[in-house]
Amino acid sequence: MKKELIYSFLLIFIPASLLFSAIFYAFSNQTRKYELQTIQIREEAALKSATELTSILFEQKLSDLMVLAEGETLRKFLHKENMLNWIHVTREFSLFARRKPKYAQIRFIDTEGMELVRINNKAGDPEIVPKTELQDKNSNYYFQESIKLNQGDIYISPLDLNMENGVVEQPIVPTIRFSTPVHDGYGKKRGILIINYTPAELLDRIEDIFKTLIGDTIMLNSDGYWLMGSTEDKLWGFMYGSEETFAKDHPEVWAAIAYSDRGSVSTDTGLYIFQRAYPLNRASLGTAENIQMTPDAGEHMEQDPYWVYVSHISKTLIDDLSAKRVIISSITYLLLFIVTGLISGMFAKNAAQKKLAFLKLQQHATTDELTGIANRRELHKAGENEFKRAFRFNRDYSILMIDLDHFKVINDSHGHTIGDEVLKHIANLCLDITRTEDLLARYGGEEFVMLLPETNIDGAKQLAERICQDVRDNPFDSTDGPIAITVSIGISEIGPADSIYTDILLRADKALYQAKRDGRDRVVAIYAKPTQ
Repeated sequence: MKKELIYSFLLIFIPASLLFSAIFYAFSNQTRKYELQTIQIREEAALKSATELTSILFEQKLSDLMVLAEGETLRKFLHKENMLNWIHVTREFSLFARRKPKYAQIRFIDTEGMELVRINNKAGDPEIVPKTELQDKNSNYYFQESIKLNQGDIYISPLDLNMENGVVEQPIVPTIRFSTPVHDGYGKKRGILIINYTPAELLDRIEDIFKTLIGDTIMLNSDGYWLMGSTEDKLWGFMYGSEETFAKDHPEVWAAIAYSDRGSVSTDTGLYIFQRAYPLNRASLGTAENIQMTPDAGEHMEQDPYWVYVSHISKTLIDDLSAKRVIISSITYLLLFIVTGLISGMFAKNAAQKKLAFLKLQQHATTDELTGIANRRELHKAGENEFKRAFRFNRDYSILMIDLDHFKVINDSHGHTIGDEVLKHIANLCLDITRTEDLLARYGGEEFVMLLPETNIDGAKQLAERICQDVRDNPFDSTDGPIAITVSIGISEIGPADSIYTDILLRADKALYQAKRDGRDRVVAIYAKPTQ
């Protein structure tokens, strides 16, 4: 029962465990991919929101630029540049600056690069710069880029730091310049309008978005310099002549950024997720007078400035996040493993009990309950099968009929319990000298039959004599003392006239009775009659 229980348990538990192990292995491999994909989607969504925020804020700034550039007050000044019109323009710009404290400067510069109107705005307190203090900006890059534009075009400078007299203003003031050509009523270009915007609010809101991200997030300009998210010594490096850039430190990542507006790059150090942000969205601008927007207005041009938002998720962080899921899945697997073991044990116990019941039933059907050897039913089945084989292939086949002498005396003298033990004793003695291919069966009462395939009658005689001797030499040791036992044995073998195995059995039975009539404790053989 114990061996069968273990066998049944392993038969159920091992395949189930292997199946769960395979599922767990596949799940563990997918866990890292799933975690990485989830992080990437979340990071991309946050970076995209920062990009959309940039476009929304800049749309308003660019709209303000076009309102001033197309304003009637500025147009009157262009047609007649007298002091009164100049005062009207400066007052309008000053009032506008007061309402828009994020605009650090508003300027109108003529086609030669000379400032004609300039408003300085610090902390919402605009200042009109006198004509005597206006400067020549012909050599400045933003003037040279802006003056080349057509009517309705917009120029947005890179995000840099404001400079005063060739030196970076302290504390630093991040600045973006929006400019557009200004034309008079006759369509003649008369100069450019420039607004200096201090994007502190934008940078603060972008930084707030960065704080929600899992990875280490930075903001870069289109040349790969750090604008946000790095150490102080790296920020705004291009303003101080530094050649150290993210592009040089991470060429593999920068190559992907230069190729696509958004995406991700896996390296040995982790995952880099990036998103470009274009401040200039032409499709969202208010239309300028006599300007027809082209179908490709929403497409970015190669020269358009952009920023890059990059989230770096380190390999260690990915492993830590994946480990949490693996721990959870491992606990789940362990619980499933235990449950599988319990269920396997229940099924194994049930299967073992069923098999044991079947074996017992089979044993009752084929074995003698007292001696444990084959019963009469099994004897007839095996006897007939061996007869057919011997008859077909012309092989030797003999049968012994064994009977205990004076068994009734043993029962009467010592009781039926001792009598049963004597029968077991005789069966064990016969089994000790029985070959594997032989069959010993209880025929009934104190009679036993032994089938001897591949054995002629002479060989059967020798075995029978040995059985008689062993029984004679091994009395049964009872509580009343040794009980001497003898047996009588009748023998016969297969003959050419036999048609079924009972023909041999009947001759062996006759031989047994002959042995009893001749005095018992002996062997008698009856040969088969030859064919006529």
